[in-house]
Amino acid sequence: MKRTMLVTLDFPPMVGGVASYWANLARLMPSDRFFVLAEEGDSSLDFDVNQSFLIYRQNLISCRRWLWPRWLPLLWAMYRLARMKQIQRFIVAHVLPTGTAALILKKILRIPYNVSIHGLDVAWAQRSKRKKWLTKIIFKNAESVIVNSDFTRQRLQSLCHIAPGKIHLVYPCPNVVAAPAEVSREEFLKKYNLENKRFILTVGRLIERKGQDKVIEALPRIMRAVPAVAYLVVGRGPKLDSLRASVKELKLEKQVRFCTDILDSELPAFYQNSELFIMPSRQLEDGDVEGFGIVYLEANHYGLPVIAGRSGGASEAVEHGINGLLVDPLSVNDIAQAIMSLLTNQVRACEFGERGRRRVAERFTWSEQARELVKALE
Repeated sequence: MKRTMLVTLDFPPMVGGVASYWANLARLMPSDRFFVLAEEGDSSLDFDVNQSFLIYRQNLISCRRWLWPRWLPLLWAMYRLARMKQIQRFIVAHVLPTGTAALILKKILRIPYNVSIHGLDVAWAQRSKRKKWLTKIIFKNAESVIVNSDFTRQRLQSLCHIAPGKIHLVYPCPNVVAAPAEVSREEFLKKYNLENKRFILTVGRLIERKGQDKVIEALPRIMRAVPAVAYLVVGRGPKLDSLRASVKELKLEKQVRFCTDILDSELPAFYQNSELFIMPSRQLEDGDVEGFGIVYLEANHYGLPVIAGRSGGASEAVEHGINGLLVDPLSVNDIAQAIMSLLTNQVRACEFGERGRRRVAERFTWSEQARELVKALE
């Protein structure tokens, strides 16, 4: 492998899909030839000292209003480290602004670059004529483009007309905790007041696109068929207050539990004790969409059947009738029917969960995707 530097604005300890994706892949790259340049943040040092690869931290985007463009510190850091570490290739985790800096350095230092795309970043880059023009130039000059799903690949081709052979698919994989949950089922049920309940689970940010609102709206219908149903909502985000208001309006306080301060190490207990996982994601008017949906695979890893919205890249994570169900994410009735069909047919639910568990073990491992990344860089 050429001496490669990943440049990203999202990297642990920052939480998020892009950060997790690249951290897991970086751990499987040769540590003497793969380096990371990332944004400085709280607790960065605590994370960095425990990694097998070198991470360089800097404030890459300036807060000074008089400095334009604000990503000049990013450009300077890339230039300086490229000379110091004899970098032979950049990977940029965002088309803008890291792709712009990589394009400039390709002209100055003749260092090639690859671009990684995760879905919405392409749509955002299309919002102005200048950014749209710049994005096309960045892709045209890139060695290759790495995408996280076939949905993202198709979207990229339709928006930017990139040659199919230039695009390489490297899937995200579930982040799972191998150790068993520290609490027993009895303790878990007591802690969340779930004794004698049959509960379904969503793990994800509390934002409009994730679809927790539609699940809450569907609960009264589900309760007619499954009176003991309860809904665990794990995550935090700007929609928390409106979701709580919906719960109050529908008088579902006894059925819905909001768990907003859950650590990653606590998630296995939620997966292991739930009957099914649901996240009916939908595409918003501004183009915001689920690029893939790694959380579905995490649920499958623990043997849960999953229900996803028929939107974005979710259909790659969830194969309808194989490891779960796809629903119309805007139809409360469709969502309710899917949940009831699994809660009232445990044999089918178990089959979905077991197929999902095997599918994750066979196809979605970081070691396999790291090999795909190496191929993309060859």
